[in-house]
Amino acid sequence: MIRLLLALWLLAFAGTAQAHLLPKQNATMKIVDDSANFVVSVPVSALVDVDDDRNGLLSAQEIQQHSKDIERQFTDRFKVTNAGKSGKGLMAWVVPPQTDGDLLDSDYVVILHRVQFDEPPQNPKIKTDLFGTGDGEEQMTMRATLGVDQEVAMLSASNGQHEFFRGPLAVFGDFVRLGIEHILGSLDHLLFLLTVIIAGAGWRYWLGVVTSFTIAHSITLTLSALEIFSIPATIVEPAIAASIVLMAALNLKYGPNDRANIGWGRISIVFACGLIHGFGFASAIGAMLSGTSSLVATLAGFNIGIEIGQFVFLAGVLLIILAFRKVGAGDWTRYIPKLASIVALAAGMILFLRQTELVLRNLQKIY
Repeated sequence: MIRLLLALWLLAFAGTAQAHLLPKQNATMKIVDDSANFVVSVPVSALVDVDDDRNGLLSAQEIQQHSKDIERQFTDRFKVTNAGKSGKGLMAWVVPPQTDGDLLDSDYVVILHRVQFDEPPQNPKIKTDLFGTGDGEEQMTMRATLGVDQEVAMLSASNGQHEFFRGPLAVFGDFVRLGIEHILGSLDHLLFLLTVIIAGAGWRYWLGVVTSFTIAHSITLTLSALEIFSIPATIVEPAIAASIVLMAALNLKYGPNDRANIGWGRISIVFACGLIHGFGFASAIGAMLSGTSSLVATLAGFNIGIEIGQFVFLAGVLLIILAFRKVGAGDWTRYIPKLASIVALAAGMILFLRQTELVLRNLQKIY
């Protein structure tokens, strides 16, 4: 009975009263006086020896049978500190994600957790490795609240720690890093950049198309972040793949340095495609933008990080071309634009078909 009352009290502070306690791969932290109150979703694949039938799901019976072990694993692998000092864990309680109806087998569980400190925590730091092996389970979005301040952080298997409420400058730096990681880790955006870069040579052309792309995606990313206008990811992702196919096809039609392909018309097309990619960037960090108290720092940092990543990629492409010339294979460099465009065209078509298939599957589930 005491645990139930504590859980209800914790949920009231966490603000999660809906059909599901918390969406998958999400967490909330609310600081109240000297305590940090958490609601954390944990993927089943991150836990050890709790999935008896090894189907990747936990039934209500499995949760009940292994609840103590799940709670122990959580407290061992989810650490909360403030100013270098660990807090005292007052409770950790595992519950199914559903709050109503029959309890269904689920690929994640929800942990209710409370940590108490000697004094009100001002800069709580989270460190965890509770990331799964399934699609999207390598990261966790955590929303933290301290009074009127809110901050959202993305924890991942490669960076599973974050210190909250360090100020706008620290948030700016975090999102610069996130922007760099996002652009360099996104095959679709890199393929699009490749088709743009190889169409022409010279700093004027590269500056023109990259600036066009930057302005465009900044506009739609900001509109989406401010919740003025947005497009569902089910439309954006296939459209991004289609933009790769379009640019690659134009390269193959006109050839490198063709004035019909590298003039203002090209810049206009890149701008239009950049508007679509901006909505894609917004989808990637959408949960991290909503409600944050440092929206300006977040947007500025992420955009600058994207630009840094783009120029790193551009520099990498140029270095590869120079390396070919250095080893005496300079004659082959004239074939690089065509070969790269063929590869991008094929990859873009595969991505488009894959994204379209995912959309159709989701529609089938709905209808």
